[in-house]
Amino acid sequence: MKYFGWIFLFFIVSFIIPLGSRPMYSPWEYYGAIPAREMVESGSYATVPGDLAAPPMSHWVTTASYNLFGINNFSARLPSALAAGLTALFIALLIQQHLRDEKLAALSATVYMSFSLVFMYSGLSLLFMFSTMAIIGSMGAIFLALQEAKFNRRKFLLSVIAGLFSAVGVLSCGISAFSIPALTMLGYMLISRRLKELLFTGIPFIIFAALPVLPSFLCLLKTPELIAQFLHWNRHDVPYFAYPLIIIAGIFPVWVLIPAAMMTGKEAWKRLFGQPLCKFACCSIIIPIIYAFVTRNIHPAMLLVVFPSLAILVALGLQAYFNAGGHHRSFDWMLNLWATLLILSGLAEVILWFFPNIHTPILAKTIFKPVILLVFGVVSLIGGGALLYSLRGTWRSRLYLFFFSIAILPLGFSWCFNSSKIMPGKEFKSLVSSCNIAPGKSDLYARQEHIPALRWISGCKIRLLDEITIENNDLPTYLVLEKNDPILLRYSKNNYKCIESANFICVEIPQPEND
Repeated sequence: MKYFGWIFLFFIVSFIIPLGSRPMYSPWEYYGAIPAREMVESGSYATVPGDLAAPPMSHWVTTASYNLFGINNFSARLPSALAAGLTALFIALLIQQHLRDEKLAALSATVYMSFSLVFMYSGLSLLFMFSTMAIIGSMGAIFLALQEAKFNRRKFLLSVIAGLFSAVGVLSCGISAFSIPALTMLGYMLISRRLKELLFTGIPFIIFAALPVLPSFLCLLKTPELIAQFLHWNRHDVPYFAYPLIIIAGIFPVWVLIPAAMMTGKEAWKRLFGQPLCKFACCSIIIPIIYAFVTRNIHPAMLLVVFPSLAILVALGLQAYFNAGGHHRSFDWMLNLWATLLILSGLAEVILWFFPNIHTPILAKTIFKPVILLVFGVVSLIGGGALLYSLRGTWRSRLYLFFFSIAILPLGFSWCFNSSKIMPGKEFKSLVSSCNIAPGKSDLYARQEHIPALRWISGCKIRLLDEITIENNDLPTYLVLEKNDPILLRYSKNNYKCIESANFICVEIPQPEND
C-alpha cells in the first residue's frame, strides 16, 4: 500500500494544492463553471441553464462541489482534478487486478499524472477530464470482464459496471462515451479471436449503457432537432495533423522516460505485446484516434482517453528495461539531459530576473508576472540539482526524483499568472462591489469578450452591448467597458455616475434612454 500512498501524495501536491491559486484562464473556463452555479442558485438541477438539451451529469458533480466548498475557482475546478485522480486510480486498480503488480500499478498511475495534457485539463473548470474518467472506467471494466474464462457473477458485474460508466459518459459528453469503449472492445475481440465474448460481455454492456440514458433520450423524441445536440454529435473542423501533435505535446515531459522504455529489446517487446493488457492498451490508443479521424465528432481534448494506455505501455517498457538490468544506460542519459536542461534554464531565469530592463518588455507581452523568472529558476535548479546529485543512486531513487522535479513545477507555475491579462476578474469584482450590483436587481451590458467573467463574478445575466441598444426597464443599468471604448463618448456629456478601475469603467444609467 506504500506505493498507493505515493500516488496520493503526488496527486495532492500536483493537482489539488494549486487549484485555487490560479485565475480563470479564458472565457471557456467560465462557460464550464457558470451552468452549475446557476443550478445551485435556482435550485433547479434537472437541466443545464441556457442549454436544455445538454447532458447535465458533469454539471451535477460541479454543483456538489459548490455546495461543499462554496462557489469559487477551487470548487469549479475540483471535479476535473478529482476525475484525473480517479482515472489514475482506475489505471492502478486495472493493473493490480490483472497482473497483481503493485509497483507497476503505481508507476503507470504516476506516469499518467505526469503528462502535460493531463496536468493542463485537470486544472480547468472544463469537463473533459470527467468524460475521460467515465470512458476509461468503462474500458477498464470491459478488459477485466474479458479476462474471465467463463461467464460468472464477476464477468456479469464487470460488464454492468462498464455499461454504467459508459452511461455516465454519454450523459456528460455524448455518444462518443459509448462508441469508443464499444469499438475498442470489438477491436480487442477481433485480434484476440474471441468474438463469442460479445454475447456474454457485449450484451450486458449495451443494456446497462442504454438504460440510464433512455429516459432523457425519450424526452427528446418530440423535438428530434435536439437529439444531435444531446448526443453531442458535432463536427470539429480540426486539421488532421493536430491530433498527433496533441498527443506528442501532451506526453511531455515523459519523453525523457520513453528511450529507456524503447531499449527493452525486441524479444522483451514481443513478450509484452503477447500479453492481453498490452494488446488492449494498443487497441485503446489506435481505435479512438481512428474514430477521431473518421467521425471528426470529438473535441481534440477528448484524445485524453488514449493517455492512460500510453502510460501503461511506458510503464511496461520501463519495468522490462529495469528487470533486464538497464544495460543501455538510456535511463541515466535521459535523466541527466533533463537535469542539465533544468539547471541551465533555471540559471538563465534567475540571472534574467536581476535585469528588469531586459525581462520587463518581454513579459509585458505575456500573461505572466515577472516573479515567474525567480520562481521557475529556483524550482528548476532544485529539481535539476537533485537529479544530478542522485547520479550514483539507485534507479528507483532517480525515478522518484524525476517525478519530484515534475510535481514541483505546477506549484511554482500556479502563482505566476497576471490575472488581469487573462480575464480581468479582480477589476470586475471591484467594480461590481463599488456599484452595489445585485443579481436580479440590475441590468449589465458588456462586450462579448467580457461577458463570461462578468457573469461569473456578478451573478447577473449580462446583455450584449452592440453599438448600442439598451432596453427600457425599471432596473438600474450598468455599462462595463474598457476605458478606450468609443461608446463612452456617447455618455461623456451626461452626468452619469462612473467608477473606474485600472483598465475599465462602469457607467451607471438609472433610467436607460430610448434608442
